[in-house]
Amino acid sequence: MDRALPPYRGTALPAPRCGAGPNDRRRTAADTSAEGGIVTTTGYDTRIVADENVPTIEIIREFDAEPAQVFRAHIDPDLYTQWVGPHSMSTKITRWDARTGGAWAFASESDGTEIAAFYGSFHEVRPSERIVWTFTYTGEPDGVALETVTFEKLGEQRTRLRTLSVVADFATRDGMLASGMDSGVREGYEKLDHLLTQEPTTPAVAGPATRHFADAARFTALVESASAGEWARPSPVPEWTALDIVQHLVEWSRGFLGGAGIELPALDVAVDPVTAWKRHVADIQGILDNPAGRILSNPHIGDQPVDQAIDNFYTPDVWMHTWDLAKALGREPDLDEQRCRATLEGMAPMDRMLRESGQYGPAVPVGENATAQDKLMAFIGRDPAWQPTS
Repeated sequence: MDRALPPYRGTALPAPRCGAGPNDRRRTAADTSAEGGIVTTTGYDTRIVADENVPTIEIIREFDAEPAQVFRAHIDPDLYTQWVGPHSMSTKITRWDARTGGAWAFASESDGTEIAAFYGSFHEVRPSERIVWTFTYTGEPDGVALETVTFEKLGEQRTRLRTLSVVADFATRDGMLASGMDSGVREGYEKLDHLLTQEPTTPAVAGPATRHFADAARFTALVESASAGEWARPSPVPEWTALDIVQHLVEWSRGFLGGAGIELPALDVAVDPVTAWKRHVADIQGILDNPAGRILSNPHIGDQPVDQAIDNFYTPDVWMHTWDLAKALGREPDLDEQRCRATLEGMAPMDRMLRESGQYGPAVPVGENATAQDKLMAFIGRDPAWQPTS
Protein backbone atom coordinates (compact mmCIF):
# COMPACT_ATOMS: atom_id res chain seq x y z
CA MET A 1 0.00 0.00 0.00
CA ASP A 2 2.90 2.38 0.52
CA ARG A 3 5.57 0.78 -1.63
CA ALA A 4 7.31 2.48 -4.53
CA LEU A 5 5.34 2.26 -7.75
CA PRO A 6 4.81 0.09 -9.69
CA PRO A 7 5.49 -2.77 -7.25
CA TYR A 8 5.67 -5.75 -9.57
CA ARG A 9 7.98 -6.93 -12.30
CA GLY A 10 7.72 -5.11 -15.60
CA THR A 11 9.48 -2.69 -17.89
CA ALA A 12 9.34 0.12 -15.35
CA LEU A 13 11.27 -1.88 -12.76
CA PRO A 14 14.91 -2.82 -12.51
CA ALA A 15 15.56 -6.43 -13.45
CA PRO A 16 14.70 -8.82 -10.62
CA ARG A 17 17.56 -10.16 -8.59
CA CYS A 18 18.84 -13.49 -9.83
CA GLY A 19 19.65 -16.67 -8.00
CA ALA A 20 18.65 -20.29 -7.74
CA GLY A 21 17.27 -19.91 -4.24
CA PRO A 22 16.95 -17.60 -1.26
CA ASN A 23 20.58 -17.91 -0.27
CA ASP A 24 21.76 -16.78 -3.72
CA ARG A 25 19.89 -13.47 -3.75
CA ARG A 26 21.92 -10.31 -3.36
CA ARG A 27 21.25 -7.72 -0.68
CA THR A 28 21.31 -3.97 -0.93
CA ALA A 29 23.79 -1.93 1.05
CA ALA A 30 21.08 -1.07 3.56
CA ASP A 31 20.20 -4.70 4.24
CA THR A 32 21.42 -6.51 7.32
CA SER A 33 20.78 -10.03 8.47
CA ALA A 34 18.51 -10.45 11.47
CA GLU A 35 16.45 -13.37 12.71
CA GLY A 36 16.75 -15.27 9.45
CA GLY A 37 15.52 -12.41 7.27
CA ILE A 38 16.65 -9.39 5.31
CA VAL A 39 16.02 -6.24 7.31
CA THR A 40 16.03 -2.70 5.93
CA THR A 41 15.85 0.01 8.58
CA THR A 42 14.51 3.36 7.41
CA GLY A 43 13.90 6.61 9.27
CA TYR A 44 11.37 6.95 12.07
CA ASP A 45 11.93 3.38 13.26
CA THR A 46 10.45 1.76 10.16
CA ARG A 47 11.56 -1.86 9.67
CA ILE A 48 11.18 -3.75 6.41
CA VAL A 49 11.76 -7.49 6.76
CA ALA A 50 12.06 -9.81 3.74
CA ASP A 51 11.92 -13.42 4.85
CA GLU A 52 14.71 -15.68 3.52
CA ASN A 53 12.42 -18.70 3.25
CA VAL A 54 9.06 -17.44 1.99
CA PRO A 55 8.23 -14.61 -0.47
CA THR A 56 6.96 -12.09 2.04
CA ILE A 57 7.68 -8.53 3.09
CA GLU A 58 6.77 -7.33 6.56
CA ILE A 59 6.73 -3.63 7.43
CA ILE A 60 6.72 -2.65 11.10
CA ARG A 61 6.20 0.90 12.32
CA GLU A 62 5.03 2.60 15.51
CA PHE A 63 2.94 5.77 15.69
CA ASP A 64 2.02 8.20 18.46
CA ALA A 65 -1.71 7.67 18.05
CA GLU A 66 -4.49 5.32 19.11
CA PRO A 67 -5.20 2.22 16.96
CA ALA A 68 -8.57 3.71 15.98
CA GLN A 69 -6.83 6.76 14.51
CA VAL A 70 -4.23 4.78 12.55
CA PHE A 71 -6.93 2.39 11.35
CA ARG A 72 -9.14 5.24 10.17
CA ALA A 73 -6.21 6.70 8.22
CA HIS A 74 -6.13 3.41 6.31
CA ILE A 75 -9.84 3.11 5.50
CA ASP A 76 -11.03 6.73 5.19
CA PRO A 77 -10.33 7.65 1.53
CA ASP A 78 -9.86 11.35 2.29
CA LEU A 79 -7.20 10.53 4.88
CA TYR A 80 -5.59 7.68 2.94
CA THR A 81 -4.80 9.84 -0.08
CA GLN A 82 -3.01 12.35 2.16
CA TRP A 83 -0.27 9.98 3.25
CA VAL A 84 0.12 6.91 1.05
CA GLY A 85 3.18 6.79 -1.23
CA PRO A 86 6.26 8.98 -1.69
CA HIS A 87 6.28 12.79 -1.66
CA SER A 88 6.73 12.91 -5.44
CA MET A 89 3.37 11.27 -6.13
CA SER A 90 -0.28 11.85 -5.33
CA THR A 91 -3.10 9.34 -5.12
CA LYS A 92 -6.43 9.49 -6.96
CA ILE A 93 -9.05 7.05 -5.70
CA THR A 94 -11.53 5.76 -8.28
CA ARG A 95 -13.28 3.15 -6.14
CA TRP A 96 -13.33 2.69 -2.38
CA ASP A 97 -15.63 0.46 -0.36
CA ALA A 98 -13.65 -0.20 2.81
CA ARG A 99 -15.68 -3.01 4.32
CA THR A 100 -15.42 -6.79 4.37
CA GLY A 101 -16.22 -7.88 0.83
CA GLY A 102 -15.70 -4.41 -0.63
CA ALA A 103 -13.42 -3.37 -3.49
CA TRP A 104 -11.00 -0.54 -4.17
CA ALA A 105 -8.98 1.06 -6.98
CA PHE A 106 -6.66 4.04 -7.21
CA ALA A 107 -4.03 5.59 -9.45
CA SER A 108 -0.70 7.15 -8.52
CA GLU A 109 0.05 10.42 -10.30
CA SER A 110 3.02 12.74 -10.69
CA ASP A 111 2.43 16.30 -11.92
CA GLY A 112 -1.02 15.28 -13.11
CA THR A 113 0.24 12.31 -15.12
CA GLU A 114 -0.80 8.80 -14.16
CA ILE A 115 2.22 6.68 -13.31
CA ALA A 116 0.52 3.45 -12.26
CA ALA A 117 -2.87 2.12 -11.21
CA PHE A 118 -3.86 -0.53 -8.68
CA TYR A 119 -6.96 -2.40 -7.57
CA GLY A 120 -8.03 -5.09 -5.13
CA SER A 121 -10.59 -6.38 -2.66
CA PHE A 122 -11.08 -6.01 1.06
CA HIS A 123 -11.27 -9.56 2.42
CA GLU A 124 -11.69 -8.47 6.04
CA VAL A 125 -12.06 -5.10 7.73
CA ARG A 126 -12.12 -5.39 11.52
CA PRO A 127 -12.36 -1.92 13.11
CA SER A 128 -9.14 -0.77 14.78
CA GLU A 129 -7.67 -4.28 14.68
CA ARG A 130 -7.07 -5.77 11.24
CA ILE A 131 -7.38 -5.25 7.48
CA VAL A 132 -6.85 -8.07 4.97
CA TRP A 133 -6.86 -7.03 1.32
CA THR A 134 -5.45 -7.92 -2.08
CA PHE A 135 -3.20 -5.57 -4.04
CA THR A 136 -2.75 -5.79 -7.82
CA TYR A 137 -0.84 -3.56 -10.25
CA THR A 138 -2.84 -3.14 -13.48
CA GLY A 139 0.32 -3.65 -15.53
CA GLU A 140 0.81 -7.11 -13.98
CA PRO A 141 -2.72 -8.49 -13.39
CA ASP A 142 -1.45 -11.98 -12.54
CA GLY A 143 0.72 -10.64 -9.72
CA VAL A 144 -1.57 -10.42 -6.70
CA ALA A 145 -0.25 -9.56 -3.25
CA LEU A 146 -2.23 -10.54 -0.16
CA GLU A 147 -1.69 -8.02 2.63
CA THR A 148 -2.60 -8.29 6.29
CA VAL A 149 -2.44 -5.07 8.31
CA THR A 150 -2.72 -5.20 12.10
CA PHE A 151 -3.00 -2.40 14.65
CA GLU A 152 -1.55 -3.22 18.07
CA LYS A 153 -2.13 -0.90 21.03
CA LEU A 154 1.12 -0.41 22.94
CA GLY A 155 -0.10 2.12 25.49
CA GLU A 156 -1.70 5.52 25.68
CA GLN A 157 -1.47 7.16 22.23
CA ARG A 158 0.89 4.49 20.86
CA THR A 159 0.24 1.91 18.13
CA ARG A 160 2.39 -0.67 16.39
CA LEU A 161 1.42 -1.13 12.74
CA ARG A 162 2.39 -4.36 10.97
CA THR A 163 1.85 -4.97 7.27
CA LEU A 164 2.60 -8.46 5.95
CA SER A 165 2.57 -8.85 2.15
CA VAL A 166 2.62 -12.31 0.57
CA VAL A 167 3.42 -12.57 -3.17
CA ALA A 168 3.65 -15.46 -5.64
CA ASP A 169 7.42 -15.94 -5.80
CA PHE A 170 10.80 -14.59 -4.76
CA ALA A 171 11.42 -12.85 -8.08
CA THR A 172 8.30 -10.74 -7.61
CA ARG A 173 9.20 -10.01 -4.00
CA ASP A 174 12.77 -9.04 -4.92
CA GLY A 175 11.50 -6.85 -7.74
CA MET A 176 9.44 -4.93 -5.21
CA LEU A 177 12.46 -4.49 -2.96
CA ALA A 178 14.65 -3.40 -5.89
CA SER A 179 12.09 -0.78 -6.96
CA GLY A 180 13.07 1.51 -4.08
CA MET A 181 10.01 0.72 -2.01
CA ASP A 182 11.84 1.59 1.21
CA SER A 183 11.83 5.28 0.19
CA GLY A 184 8.11 5.17 -0.55
CA VAL A 185 7.41 3.46 2.76
CA ARG A 186 9.53 5.91 4.74
CA GLU A 187 8.09 9.01 3.09
CA GLY A 188 4.53 7.71 3.33
CA TYR A 189 4.86 7.04 7.03
CA GLU A 190 6.44 10.45 7.56
CA LYS A 191 3.32 11.94 6.00
CA LEU A 192 1.15 9.73 8.18
CA ASP A 193 3.05 10.91 11.26
CA HIS A 194 2.28 14.49 10.28
CA LEU A 195 -1.35 13.70 9.48
CA LEU A 196 -1.89 12.06 12.86
CA THR A 197 -0.53 15.14 14.64
CA GLN A 198 -2.97 17.29 12.65
CA GLU A 199 -5.90 14.98 13.30
CA PRO A 200 -7.55 15.22 16.72
CA THR A 201 -5.66 12.98 19.14
CA THR A 202 -8.49 12.59 21.64
CA PRO A 203 -12.25 12.25 21.22
CA ALA A 204 -12.67 15.44 23.26
CA VAL A 205 -11.30 17.60 20.44
CA ALA A 206 -12.30 15.50 17.42
CA GLY A 207 -15.15 16.11 15.00
CA PRO A 208 -18.45 14.17 15.18
CA ALA A 209 -17.46 11.52 12.62
CA THR A 210 -14.03 10.84 14.13
CA ARG A 211 -15.38 10.86 17.68
CA HIS A 212 -18.09 8.34 16.84
CA PHE A 213 -15.65 6.19 14.90
CA ALA A 214 -13.32 5.92 17.90
CA ASP A 215 -16.02 5.35 20.52
CA ALA A 216 -17.95 2.86 18.39
CA ALA A 217 -14.76 0.92 17.65
CA ARG A 218 -14.10 0.39 21.36
CA PHE A 219 -17.68 -0.68 21.98
CA THR A 220 -17.56 -2.98 18.95
CA ALA A 221 -14.46 -4.70 20.31
CA LEU A 222 -16.42 -5.56 23.45
CA VAL A 223 -19.42 -6.77 21.47
CA GLU A 224 -17.21 -9.03 19.36
CA SER A 225 -15.48 -10.40 22.45
CA ALA A 226 -18.71 -11.63 24.05
CA SER A 227 -19.54 -15.32 23.89
CA ALA A 228 -23.12 -16.44 23.24
CA GLY A 229 -23.60 -17.28 26.91
CA GLU A 230 -22.42 -13.88 28.16
CA TRP A 231 -25.26 -11.84 26.67
CA ALA A 232 -27.60 -12.88 29.49
CA ARG A 233 -25.25 -11.66 32.20
CA PRO A 234 -26.47 -8.84 34.47
CA SER A 235 -25.12 -5.33 33.97
CA PRO A 236 -24.54 -2.34 36.26
CA VAL A 237 -27.78 -0.84 34.88
CA PRO A 238 -30.57 -2.19 37.13
CA GLU A 239 -32.66 -4.90 35.45
CA TRP A 240 -30.57 -4.78 32.26
CA THR A 241 -28.48 -7.59 30.83
CA ALA A 242 -25.45 -7.16 28.61
CA LEU A 243 -27.75 -7.69 25.61
CA ASP A 244 -30.10 -4.95 26.83
CA ILE A 245 -27.26 -2.41 26.66
CA VAL A 246 -26.69 -3.08 22.97
CA GLN A 247 -30.42 -3.17 22.26
CA HIS A 248 -30.91 0.17 24.01
CA LEU A 249 -28.24 1.92 21.94
CA VAL A 250 -29.54 0.51 18.67
CA GLU A 251 -33.25 1.10 19.21
CA TRP A 252 -33.36 4.57 20.71
CA SER A 253 -30.87 6.10 18.28
CA ARG A 254 -32.57 4.70 15.19
CA GLY A 255 -35.86 6.17 16.38
CA PHE A 256 -34.14 9.44 17.25
CA LEU A 257 -32.91 9.81 13.67
CA GLY A 258 -36.48 9.82 12.42
CA GLY A 259 -36.45 13.48 13.43
CA ALA A 260 -34.10 14.09 10.51
CA GLY A 261 -36.25 12.15 8.07
CA ILE A 262 -33.87 9.19 8.27
CA GLU A 263 -35.73 5.89 8.41
CA LEU A 264 -33.38 3.03 9.19
CA PRO A 265 -34.63 -0.58 9.12
CA ALA A 266 -35.18 -2.34 12.43
CA LEU A 267 -32.41 -4.68 13.54
CA ASP A 268 -32.94 -7.88 15.53
CA VAL A 269 -30.30 -7.50 18.20
CA ALA A 270 -31.52 -10.49 20.19
CA VAL A 271 -30.98 -12.92 17.30
CA ASP A 272 -27.46 -11.79 16.41
CA PRO A 273 -26.04 -8.99 18.62
CA VAL A 274 -22.70 -8.79 16.81
CA THR A 275 -24.09 -8.52 13.27
CA ALA A 276 -26.84 -6.12 14.33
CA TRP A 277 -24.45 -3.85 16.19
CA LYS A 278 -21.91 -3.71 13.36
CA ARG A 279 -24.66 -2.91 10.86
CA HIS A 280 -25.90 -0.18 13.20
CA VAL A 281 -22.42 1.33 13.56
CA ALA A 282 -22.01 1.40 9.78
CA ASP A 283 -25.38 3.14 9.41
CA ILE A 284 -24.53 5.85 11.96
CA GLN A 285 -21.01 6.34 10.59
CA GLY A 286 -22.40 6.73 7.09
CA ILE A 287 -24.66 9.55 8.27
CA LEU A 288 -21.80 11.29 10.07
CA ASP A 289 -19.45 10.95 7.11
CA ASN A 290 -22.06 12.55 4.87
CA PRO A 291 -24.59 14.56 6.93
CA ALA A 292 -25.74 16.32 3.73
CA GLY A 293 -26.99 19.36 5.62
CA ARG A 294 -29.84 17.44 7.24
CA ILE A 295 -31.52 18.93 10.31
CA LEU A 296 -32.84 16.82 13.16
CA SER A 297 -35.95 18.15 14.91
CA ASN A 298 -36.85 16.91 18.37
CA PRO A 299 -39.26 18.41 20.92
CA HIS A 300 -36.68 18.09 23.69
CA ILE A 301 -33.62 19.54 21.90
CA GLY A 302 -35.13 21.67 19.14
CA ASP A 303 -33.52 21.75 15.70
CA GLN A 304 -29.88 20.73 15.27
CA PRO A 305 -27.70 19.57 12.36
CA VAL A 306 -28.00 15.79 12.36
CA ASP A 307 -24.28 15.21 12.91
CA GLN A 308 -24.29 17.61 15.86
CA ALA A 309 -27.35 15.91 17.37
CA ILE A 310 -25.71 12.49 17.10
CA ASP A 311 -22.51 13.91 18.57
CA ASN A 312 -24.28 15.59 21.47
CA PHE A 313 -26.61 12.79 22.51
CA TYR A 314 -25.86 9.41 20.95
CA THR A 315 -22.06 9.15 20.82
CA PRO A 316 -21.62 10.07 24.52
CA ASP A 317 -24.18 7.37 25.33
CA VAL A 318 -22.07 4.80 23.46
CA TRP A 319 -19.00 5.97 25.35
CA MET A 320 -20.60 5.75 28.80
CA HIS A 321 -22.32 2.43 28.11
CA THR A 322 -18.91 1.02 27.18
CA TRP A 323 -18.27 0.99 30.92
CA ASP A 324 -21.52 -0.89 31.54
CA LEU A 325 -20.88 -3.52 28.87
CA ALA A 326 -17.28 -4.04 29.94
CA LYS A 327 -18.38 -4.57 33.54
CA ALA A 328 -21.18 -6.93 32.50
CA LEU A 329 -18.71 -9.04 30.52
CA GLY A 330 -16.17 -9.08 33.33
CA ARG A 331 -13.73 -6.84 31.46
CA GLU A 332 -11.88 -3.86 32.91
CA PRO A 333 -13.24 -0.63 31.39
CA ASP A 334 -11.02 2.33 30.48
CA LEU A 335 -12.85 5.49 29.42
CA ASP A 336 -9.74 7.73 29.58
CA GLU A 337 -9.12 9.71 32.75
CA GLN A 338 -8.82 13.09 31.05
CA ARG A 339 -12.09 12.69 29.20
CA CYS A 340 -13.87 11.43 32.32
CA ARG A 341 -12.63 14.44 34.28
CA ALA A 342 -13.78 16.89 31.60
CA THR A 343 -17.17 15.20 31.28
CA LEU A 344 -17.76 15.27 35.02
CA GLU A 345 -16.87 18.95 35.18
CA GLY A 346 -19.41 19.63 32.45
CA MET A 347 -22.19 17.57 34.05
CA ALA A 348 -21.77 18.59 37.69
CA PRO A 349 -23.47 22.01 37.32
CA MET A 350 -26.53 20.22 35.86
CA ASP A 351 -26.84 17.83 38.80
CA ARG A 352 -30.42 18.69 39.78
CA MET A 353 -31.72 18.76 36.21
CA LEU A 354 -30.13 15.40 35.44
CA ARG A 355 -31.69 13.75 38.50
CA GLU A 356 -35.11 15.19 37.71
CA SER A 357 -34.90 13.89 34.13
CA GLY A 358 -34.99 10.35 35.44
CA GLN A 359 -32.09 9.31 33.22
CA TYR A 360 -29.67 8.97 36.12
CA GLY A 361 -30.09 7.46 39.55
CA PRO A 362 -28.82 8.92 42.82
CA ALA A 363 -25.08 9.57 42.95
CA VAL A 364 -23.01 6.88 44.63
CA PRO A 365 -20.52 8.06 47.30
CA VAL A 366 -16.84 7.57 46.43
CA GLY A 367 -13.62 8.62 48.11
CA GLU A 368 -11.80 11.83 47.31
CA ASN A 369 -8.89 9.84 45.89
CA ALA A 370 -11.08 7.85 43.49
CA THR A 371 -10.15 7.93 39.82
CA ALA A 372 -11.90 10.35 37.48
CA GLN A 373 -13.60 7.38 35.83
CA ASP A 374 -14.95 6.09 39.15
CA LYS A 375 -16.13 9.58 40.11
CA LEU A 376 -17.96 10.00 36.81
CA MET A 377 -19.65 6.62 37.05
CA ALA A 378 -20.63 7.29 40.65
CA PHE A 379 -22.06 10.68 39.65
CA ILE A 380 -24.41 9.08 37.10
CA GLY A 381 -25.53 6.48 39.62
CA ARG A 382 -23.23 3.55 38.93
CA ASP A 383 -21.34 1.72 41.65
CA PRO A 384 -17.68 1.71 40.52
CA ALA A 385 -17.11 -1.46 42.55
CA TRP A 386 -19.95 -3.34 40.83
CA GLN A 387 -19.13 -6.85 39.66
CA PRO A 388 -21.36 -9.38 37.85
CA THR A 389 -22.88 -12.01 40.10
CA SER A 390 -22.80 -14.67 37.40
